[in-house]
Amino acid sequence: MQGQTSSSTKVFTARLVATGLLLGCLGVMGCEIRPKPFLHTVEYDSISSCREGSDHCSWKRSEREAEFSALVNCLLAGANVLEITEEQDQGQLPMRRVVAPVSPRFGYERGSNSPQDSDRCSGTGGACSVVSRHDRPLTWASCGTRNLDEGELRGGNDPPNAYRLNHTDVVTGSLADATNDYPGPDGLDGPDRWYRITISERTRIEVAAAANRALWSGVVGLVQSAWQPALSLIASDGTQLQQGYVFRAGVTALLPAEIEPGTYYVVVDSSVRESKRGDGLYRLYVGFNRNLMGAPIRPSSFQNRLEID
Repeated sequence: MQGQTSSSTKVFTARLVATGLLLGCLGVMGCEIRPKPFLHTVEYDSISSCREGSDHCSWKRSEREAEFSALVNCLLAGANVLEITEEQDQGQLPMRRVVAPVSPRFGYERGSNSPQDSDRCSGTGGACSVVSRHDRPLTWASCGTRNLDEGELRGGNDPPNAYRLNHTDVVTGSLADATNDYPGPDGLDGPDRWYRITISERTRIEVAAAANRALWSGVVGLVQSAWQPALSLIASDGTQLQQGYVFRAGVTALLPAEIEPGTYYVVVDSSVRESKRGDGLYRLYVGFNRNLMGAPIRPSSFQNRLEID
């Protein structure tokens, strides 16, 4: 019995010493625990189409669509540019970067995983698409970064100067030099950007805005999540059709919906408190008749009627 007590005492003493060394390392020697950056890997796909024989598939077009799908999925996954605050404190002005998928080295294949795609094709035709091989996760696309061309920034300060989005696209915007033109819901007292959509037929639309950057401090070993953008879908008469919801940290989305022909505005908005947490750089995804964000719903009842000059 005395031997067991002596053994327990030694174990307790060893644990106490280890804890003391750890606390001493953190408090006296300035040691730090650095989190391992999370690597986002996402699925990718292209729009399936029927072709007479596999040789007639537009392979380059399918690859471009697959890479675009990977980009949108990277944004929806909450991938962002992880920047170190200590490097900024040194007064350096590095090239700004934005989220972009890394093209997979392997994993492209011709075909379709959906039986409905094959069923709608004729007997002599086949469904052409590029998909990820789900049984080999390493072939999924990784989310990386690329240099930002400052000339690619898009977005207007008010409805008359709204940037026109006429097709499915991902655009980069910045609230850094924007103004607060949209008197939207309470709390959104920060700068905003405007985008105009004009459609001629009933169209399914899905929209998401993702903050581009998160900050990491090597001194304290903590990651600061990206700021949270806000979104609104507005009719041409000023009716707010939808207000965005938090999809995940740094990502705000509008519920996928089918809208009637007409002109609409998408507003990327912010609060002063949130916009000060980052550099205001964001990526905006607008998809027409796409299905990357789930099944469509009908727009919510008209509310918050606003005047648009």
